[in-house]
Amino acid sequence: MGKVLSDNCRLVKALKAGDETAFKALYLAYSIPLRRYASTILRDEEAAYEVVQDMFVAVWMNRKKLDESKSIRNYLLRAVHNNALRLLKYNIARKVREEKMMAVFSDICEEDEEVTDRIKALPGVLAQLPEKSRKVLMMSFWEGKKNADIAKELSISVRTVETILYKVIKRLRGEMKKRQESGT
Repeated sequence: MGKVLSDNCRLVKALKAGDETAFKALYLAYSIPLRRYASTILRDEEAAYEVVQDMFVAVWMNRKKLDESKSIRNYLLRAVHNNALRLLKYNIARKVREEKMMAVFSDICEEDEEVTDRIKALPGVLAQLPEKSRKVLMMSFWEGKKNADIAKELSISVRTVETILYKVIKRLRGEMKKRQESGT
């Protein structure tokens, strides 16, 4: 299979034909160097691993669109580069949103008797949350753990932690707004 890797045109034709052996050879030849490359961009080995895995899945799913006249190596490098930069941009935007949510949540929790009364009424809402959502919220706000630490401890992805926190905070805000409007 080494010879197929050295012949770009044959490799791409084999991939387009659905040759799993060619795909496996491609993966074995490039996955580790691509992970290292993504790691230099992201500074996060786990995220680099995910970027590379996602890219290989996309290559396989879209293999019929590959161009035999273009270097598969360059295609893989460019795909990893673009996906890593896209992830960085997403993470920066997410962090800004998260900081804004934390600021709003902190403002809500200031020493205001009316707000404090509404917050005291929230245990009922918290009890209605799914166990994992409640646990993520507690670990984040009350224990002050970072999303990556929560993800590792609960054996879930960081993105899942972020999604859970977003949904829980949205739900809590909705409940607080309802209670404020009803005067409870």
